[in-house]
Amino acid sequence: MSTRRWTIALIVWTLLVWTTRIGNIWSDADLTDGEKWGRTALALSFTALAVAAAYALWRQPPWRRVAVTALAGWTVAVWAVRSVGIATGDHEAAFIVVHLVLAIVSVALSVLAVRAEAPVERAAAGIGPT
Repeated sequence: MSTRRWTIALIVWTLLVWTTRIGNIWSDADLTDGEKWGRTALALSFTALAVAAAYALWRQPPWRRVAVTALAGWTVAVWAVRSVGIATGDHEAAFIVVHLVLAIVSVALSVLAVRAEAPVERAAAGIGPT
């Protein structure tokens, strides 16, 4: 896969996972309004970072790698915390498995996208092979 494809995959995956989460949040009758707003804020933080990374990928500004790294770093940090909470929480096995798979895919794409951005940055600086 080319370097851009890993970043595109992370962006698309993030938008798919977190924007669909917003609909799930607001259709959950068991959540209070405060819980809904808090969870929506988290989902929107991912959406904003994914949009920033998409813009950076499209326009190629000097902060492209920063945008991708911010999205990837936030993804790893949030899933590290959420995975523990989900795995140790009072949830059905299927729920736990689905969310751990989401976490694994999200973290893997994050690592691949950041690693793929390094050669792009070196090539832009005229260092090493492209």
